[in-house]
Amino acid sequence: MDNKDITRRDFIQRVTLFGAAGIGAGSLLAACGGGEQPAATPSAETPTAAPEAPMAEESFTCMDTTGLTEQELAARTTLNYVDKSTMEGKQCDNCALWVAAAEGAQCGTCQTIKGPIHPLGYCDIWAAQTA
Repeated sequence: MDNKDITRRDFIQRVTLFGAAGIGAGSLLAACGGGEQPAATPSAETPTAAPEAPMAEESFTCMDTTGLTEQELAARTTLNYVDKSTMEGKQCDNCALWVAAAEGAQCGTCQTIKGPIHPLGYCDIWAAQTA
């Protein structure tokens, strides 16, 4: 019977290898999700006609992702977060995961996605609020 003890060096090498593979897979998934983003952009341009003009106070953005990790950025991309929803009746401020902005702030947050979230935004994990 062959006794295979794993040395500390072998363990660290294996953990490093699996970590690198995980980061690579996350980058690949982010790249795949990012490929769908331009397809959503033209549909986001369609509702910018007359209906959005009266909402001049909502013209701010919540896309400043400074300080987020690569994994958090990848999650935003993978979940297709956008600042302006194109889904009628579905926007962040009526989502069950929405956390309202602090007093004096314009951008809220989400219980799942890290970073600033626009009240009129949308992502793939939108869930209706329960009464």
